[in-house]
Amino acid sequence: MFKRILFFYIDGFKNLSDLGRKLWVIIIIKLVVIFVVIKAFFFPTLSSKIQSKTAQQELYIQQLTKITTTTKKEE
Repeated sequence: MFKRILFFYIDGFKNLSDLGRKLWVIIIIKLVVIFVVIKAFFFPTLSSKIQSKTAQQELYIQQLTKITTTTKKEE
């Protein structure tokens, strides 16, 4: 069944007009750019802000224990 669905979509994309292909390429490029920009500017990693390894380890331990304690309180 999965194979039939896959071939259905492959056949559909093969039979697209030139305009349809160009539009799909533009949509895919825009999505990739949007997600890369959002990830890079709005979700920086915590380890990039902290230089020392011990401080990174302490931060990760603090964040993990905070997550587990808050989930236990909600239950």
